[in-house]
This record gives sequence, structure tokens and C-alpha cells, in this order.
Amino acid sequence: MVKLVKQPEVKEKKINKELLLKIPKYLIPAITPFLCFVITEYLWRYKSDGTLTSNPFATISPALIILNLLLFYGCWGFLYAIIGRSSVASYVTIALSFIVGLANYYIMDFRNAPITASDFRALKTAFAVGGTYTYMPTYQVFVIAFFAICLGVLNGIFKFKLPSMKKTYSKILVRAIPAILCICLMVGVTNFVSRQDIRKIIPDFNATLFTGAIMAKDDGLVLCFASTIQYTNVDKPDDYSNEKAEKILKDNKDDSVWNTSTISKTTSDNNTFNTKVKKANIVAIMNECFSDIGVLGDLKTNVDYMPITKSMMAGAKDTVSGYFYSSVIAGSTANTEFEFLTGDTMAFLPPGSIPYQQFINKDTESMASDLVKQDYTAIGTHPYVGYGWNRRSTYPLLGFQGTKFAIDMPGLQKIRVYADDASYYEYLKKNIFYNSKHFFSFNVTLQNHGGYVGDFANFNVDVHPVGFYNISTDNYLSLIKESDKQFGKLIEYFKTRKEPTIVIMFGDHQPNDYVVEPIYNKKNKSATDLVGAERFERYKVPVIIWANYDIPEDNKLITSANYMGGMVTRLAGCETSPYQNFLEKLRAKVPVICSQGFMGTDGKYRDLDKLDDYTSKINDYRILNYYNLFK
Repeated sequence: MVKLVKQPEVKEKKINKELLLKIPKYLIPAITPFLCFVITEYLWRYKSDGTLTSNPFATISPALIILNLLLFYGCWGFLYAIIGRSSVASYVTIALSFIVGLANYYIMDFRNAPITASDFRALKTAFAVGGTYTYMPTYQVFVIAFFAICLGVLNGIFKFKLPSMKKTYSKILVRAIPAILCICLMVGVTNFVSRQDIRKIIPDFNATLFTGAIMAKDDGLVLCFASTIQYTNVDKPDDYSNEKAEKILKDNKDDSVWNTSTISKTTSDNNTFNTKVKKANIVAIMNECFSDIGVLGDLKTNVDYMPITKSMMAGAKDTVSGYFYSSVIAGSTANTEFEFLTGDTMAFLPPGSIPYQQFINKDTESMASDLVKQDYTAIGTHPYVGYGWNRRSTYPLLGFQGTKFAIDMPGLQKIRVYADDASYYEYLKKNIFYNSKHFFSFNVTLQNHGGYVGDFANFNVDVHPVGFYNISTDNYLSLIKESDKQFGKLIEYFKTRKEPTIVIMFGDHQPNDYVVEPIYNKKNKSATDLVGAERFERYKVPVIIWANYDIPEDNKLITSANYMGGMVTRLAGCETSPYQNFLEKLRAKVPVICSQGFMGTDGKYRDLDKLDDYTSKINDYRILNYYNLFK
């Protein structure tokens, strides 16, 4: 009797024990993709000073969290279907999640913009430039890494696998079909968030990539990345054909527009581009990260950080000056030079794309190729590695007959870890600005490149804002002061040259948000939360055009980089191309157009989605933009 009673009790306990062991066996792998989402999101949301910028479960709506999780579960499910072991699928998913989150942690620190699909084409440049930054992560990164390791250990203990199958149809049924379904799930989510009307379906979805930090914060990093895959392709404009583009160019061969076109389109100034000099030498200086961050708000410093630039912009003789609106901020330097040299605009290209990396793979018309046709020698230089932004390959395709990079420039000196303007300009004086018959020299400086945190033995920090202390702001403004000084010396050099020479100097973009954040904090705002016209001011950069001969003076220029090549060509007394003539006509209606928006002649900011309603000629520009890159 006693044995008969006890026997079922032992069996029941054994069954319960087995059941308890099965729960974590399936539960741990089941929640792993969710925890991978947590790992990725928390990793990149920490700043280099250890501050958590946002809570993903507070900023990402429930619907978007579900879409993010579908991508994580789709990835895990695909790996499990192919490999057949839950532990291995979890290991790979955990590793990928940590790597992506950590990579974005650094990218956000460098440029305050998330990883996009286009970044994979720029990895070579990113690794080269990234070698100059400090990589020591915060302790929170180590805590998350420890959590990821623990999650991996648990998956190694609690695991399951697919049964081995010999028959082909069984393998297809159990492995291939689920793998395909997981791929379809991930592709479906990607296509869904790439819809033009996604905001109508999910109002919380943020599709504004060029406020990328906010987009990733609102949508989730992986979902944000998935939505940018669409931007790697460029659609043809409406009614596009090569014949139509060629007709537009043919209709703009006449350059008479320049005879009456005024320099300033947003003021009542009547100065035009007329000059008597023919075929002056042209020197373009694209000054790395050169900007006046004082335009963003109240900024007082112990000493003036750009006295020469400001004096030239105050109405100096034989000088055209003002501001242009860049398409980039804190990085993607090559896009500004792309717009300047080609006349094309990033406004019509995928957000996050780099034309030098993606689209220029054949001979492409540019300011360089146009001037070569007029017996100019065109040379492109940069005191850094030639593969940076693919310049060594791209410059010849743009028509440059010669290129010079750091390896070709003995004697370069450094401020911090980059070639300084002083030694770079000395090299140019001795080797590029020679007494040849007509030359165009396009030169990209490096001195002021990002990475402003830290103390440097070879750099004197002598500019300090009044009212706040920020080492990054101090370093940045001190670099600008040195750059301003060396630009002044370059102008003095050309004053002594007999050959007619025109010099254009402009920055490529403003610096990272952490440099300007204190300026906004004084207004109880944050640089990361700006929108609309206020955000547009973060893309405002000085431009100076000076000549050692008589040119009209104007200091109220407001424009964008795509127009400036034609202006300099005209002021140099050269023939402008049909494309440049077209652009000058367009500038009369749209003085500013860049990736961030556009301005009319009233000087007011407008979103790009209002561009087609503003002028009927804008589709002609889209056609020429596409024709120049993809014909």
C-alpha cells in the first residue's frame, strides 16, 4: 500500500523537474533577440562623458519597438534555421548587436549622426580618420559588454537544436522555408519603413535622416538603418531623357545672364559679376571645418578668433563675401567639394550618400574639366591620404590633370595630429602656385579636422569663450584663429604676385554639436533638438572671394556651394559652361539650395518638399543633376 502511494509522487516530481528545466531551455533563446535590441540601443545612447542621452523605451513608440524587434527576431530566426543550433544563432546575434551598437556609439561621438547604409562605402576613409580619435569607452560600455557575455553564457547552457534530417524534402521544410520566411520578414519591414507615406501610417516614425541623431533616437538604430537602404539608389526625374538634358544645356549656351545678374539675390545690392580680366589663375581653398559659430548665438571670446576673415567680410576691396549653406555638418567633407566642383546638389541625392564613393565612376563634368578645355592646368591637392573619400580615383574623373596628397608633400608639419595650414600653404606656394599659363588649384586643408577633445603639446589654445568653459570649444576656436592667420598670409602672398589670381576660401561645414552646445545652452536649448530654420543655421558657413585685380565688391552674398563654382569662373574672366549659365538663372529664383532646404529671394528658409511648388524650373535642375552623374 505504501509503495503504491509513493511511486506516483516520485514520478510527478520527476515530471515537474523536467518541465522546470525545459522552461529556461526555450525561454532564454526566445528573449535573446529582445535583449539584443536592448544592448544595441543602450550602447549607442551613452555619450563619451558617460551621460545617457535618452531612454529607448521612452523615445521609441510601441509600434516602432515591435518593428525593431521583428528585425532582431528575423535575424535570429534566419541563423537558427540555417545553423540548426539556438546557441550559435544567439552568439552571432549578440555579437552583431554589440558591434553595431558600439560602432554607432563612436560614430555618434564623431559626427552626431547614426550609421546609414551608405556608410559601408566609406569604411576605408572612416578607419583612416578614425585612427586619430580617442577610443576609450565609458564604464557603461563595459557593463553592457559584461551583460552581453552573461547572455551568451546562458544561451550556451540553455539551448536546443533542430533534429538531424536525411531527406531533402525534410530539410527544405524545416530549414529552407523558415529561413526564407525570416528573410521575407526583414525585407518586408525594410520596405514598409521605406514607404513615402510611412508617416501617415505610423505618425511617430521619424524619416528626417539629416537630423539623424533624432531619427535614430525616435525610431531605433536598426530600424533607422533599414530605412536608409532605399537611399542608396537614385530615381530618374520626371520626364527624364538624355535628349531633354542636352536640349536644356543647348538652350543655356548663351552666357549673357552674367552681364546683368546681381551678386546678392536676397538684398537690393546691384553689383554684377563683370570684370575686365581674362583667364586669371584660380585658387580654391576648402578650409576644413572653418566656420563662424558666433552666427549661432551670443558668443564672446577673450580674443577675436577670425579677425582677418571678418575684416575681409566687412567690405574689403576686390572682395565678394558672405555665407553659403552647406549640405553637411561635422563630416562628409567630400559632399561640399562635390557641390562646388560639379554644380550638382545633394538636395536631389539620397540622404547620407557620398557621391565620391557611390556615383562618380566615369568622367564627370566639373569646374576642373571645363577649365581644362580653356587651356588651364587643373590640380587637386589634400595633405592627407589619397584614398580619403576616394579622391585619388575621383579627381581624375572630374578632369583634374594632377593630384597631390600627403605622401607627395615632404615637409608638412602638424598641429595636433593633422597637417597644419602653414606648412601646407608653403608647399603649395613652392610647388603648385607656379608661373605657368593659367592654372586652377583646388585645395582641401586638414588642420581643423574634428577630434577637439584633449590637450596637445604642439598646439597653443589661446581662445576662450567668456561665460562658459568647454575644452572642445576652446580647441576649435583656437584652430580657427590659426587658420584665419594663415589665410591672411596667403592673401598677402598673392598680393605680391603679378599674375592675375582669384582666391575663393570657404569652409566645408560647421563642427560637431558638442562644440556649439554651450552656445545653445545659454538660450536654454540643445543643438541636438533644433528643427526648421533654426537647424538650418547650423549649416551656415563663411565664403570669401578675393582677387589681386579689380573685381566688384559685395559682402552680402547668401548662396549655396553648387552656385559658387560658376561665380568664381565668371570673376576669373573665363567662359562659363551651359550648366553654370543655367544655375545662375536658377539662382535668381532659388539663391540657396542644399540637402537641408532652400531659400527664396526673400531670404526665408523653406523645406525641400515645397521646392516643386516654388519654381517650375526645378525639374530641369533635377534632370541636369541626374544627367551629369548618370548619363
